[in-house]
Amino acid sequence: MSSIDHELRLALSTGKVQVGSKITVRELRRGRAKLAIVSSNCPLDALETIKNYGKLSEIPVMEHPKDSVDLGTLCGKPFPVSAMVINEPGDSKILDLVKK
Repeated sequence: MSSIDHELRLALSTGKVQVGSKITVRELRRGRAKLAIVSSNCPLDALETIKNYGKLSEIPVMEHPKDSVDLGTLCGKPFPVSAMVINEPGDSKILDLVKK
């Protein structure tokens, strides 16, 4: 398991994380997110929208190497997750990994 996956699990258990592309776009538009994460197979229209709002609100958008099914499994969800947003990282150091 990579360090990104480890930090993501830590953020899920100790911080505030929301899943879904519509929620991700909403949180980016409101400027409440610290980080947006998209899967490797995120639909192109959603990916462009998320990257655009991330750039406008100066919130980093990370492309995860796993696809949406694996990302959903990593998050403990019984469904694919193509996009997610981290509002509070909790004990996780995932924001430090993105800035490097």
